[in-house]
Amino acid sequence: MQKKTRLWERSDAERRIVELLDAAKEGYVQFVSDPDGVFEIRFSASAAGERMGEFLARGGPSDD
Repeated sequence: MQKKTRLWERSDAERRIVELLDAAKEGYVQFVSDPDGVFEIRFSASAAGERMGEFLARGGPSDD
């Protein structure tokens, strides 16, 4: 499979979930079509060395 942004049919994405997630992890947004709309799959890496609890405790972006 070519690793790039792609529009998947939901049934294909369900069968090939590992490929879909690997492509997203490599930086390519993946789209999955559904009868009710489109899913957009992206990967966001957590900060290296930071514990999940610490990451979550920081909260969201400030309103400054």
